[in-house]
Amino acid sequence: MNLIPWRNKRRHAGDEEHADRSLTRLRDDIDRAFERLLRDPWDFSLFDRAMAGMRLEPRLDLTETDAQILVKAELPGVDPKDVRIDVSGNLLTISGEKMQEKEEKKRNEYIVERSFGSFQRSVQLPASADADRVDAKYRNGLLTLTIAKRPEAKPKRITVKQG
Repeated sequence: MNLIPWRNKRRHAGDEEHADRSLTRLRDDIDRAFERLLRDPWDFSLFDRAMAGMRLEPRLDLTETDAQILVKAELPGVDPKDVRIDVSGNLLTISGEKMQEKEEKKRNEYIVERSFGSFQRSVQLPASADADRVDAKYRNGLLTLTIAKRPEAKPKRITVKQG
């Protein structure tokens, strides 16, 4: 009896006779995925890349003017009581938890769906930001932070004299 490991069977003559190469490529891709899994079962790099679009990091818009820094964070479905805003040095951190429950009652059905998770997003603020003068407002899923600049950081206009 001649025993040949399964992964080496496809390398034998006669394998070229298969008309559909896409199935062979698919089998090779699956083999490589399983070999990676067996080599390092705790490597989640592929999983992390697949889940990158589903993270709960809020999207931010940052705008700077002469007088203030404006930060807008998208937090749809988040209760303002569950949001925490910290300024430490020049680092602004917005964190919290999102908990949602959807309940649907129909004639012969009762559906309850829950989703929850925590989020955190940190951004570096300019040195001119005044951490003691921050105003936070939440409306329709949009958190707006207005951070004043220190008076000494505001630009001064100097006129040029002739003569």
